[in-house]
Amino acid sequence: MARVRRAVASAADRRGVLRVGETVLVACSGGPDSSALLDVLARLAPPRGWRLAVAFVDHGLRPGSEEEGRRVRELAAARGLPFSAVRLSVGQGPSLQARAREARYEGLTGVAAALGASAIALGHTADDQAETVLMRALSAASPRSLVAMGERSGRLARPLLRVWREETVAYCGALGIDPVEDPSNSDRRFLRSRVRHELLPALEAVFPGARRRLVTLAARQRRLLDGDGASPDP
Repeated sequence: MARVRRAVASAADRRGVLRVGETVLVACSGGPDSSALLDVLARLAPPRGWRLAVAFVDHGLRPGSEEEGRRVRELAAARGLPFSAVRLSVGQGPSLQARAREARYEGLTGVAAALGASAIALGHTADDQAETVLMRALSAASPRSLVAMGERSGRLARPLLRVWREETVAYCGALGIDPVEDPSNSDRRFLRSRVRHELLPALEAVFPGARRRLVTLAARQRRLLDGDGASPDP
């Protein structure tokens, strides 16, 4: 637990991923990453003057999402935080995950604006970063594509970007938080799922530490392009 809390505190205090006194909307799906982030931010908020609120986005794509929202509401209530549920409609069709992501950011931005929040905290981890770097490198094949996700991109803040997914799972387990599991994360019809469960494990088998190297590559590329107007992509 201490490692995850130190990583988020360092992201905020040393790198300005979240600034003192900000109003922060925490996007929580109920999964281990965002649930761990919600708990950590609630613990770190008082000395930093953060005003936190929690939002759950329901895309209406699968049964059981209302129960997931209820569990996020309970996580927020247990920490004395205001909660909002955002309900979106994303029809079936090509690029479903990409369209759902765009709709999610639009919905979260609307809630943040209503609350006067200057930051939206997302639960992306180092594993998500490695997957993103690999997908963008192979699809775009440009130096700018390797920049991947930034720790802070406008309103979007990713305090867990230097934390591995296994650490957030362990964090939730240690605190007795029972996270929800999104079945789409293991659905091989989606590109990210295939990269996560097929491509990256194959790379790790040949090049141990491949995930870590991909994350390092993104950080170095971001530093190289930082003065060249590189615009981080959500």
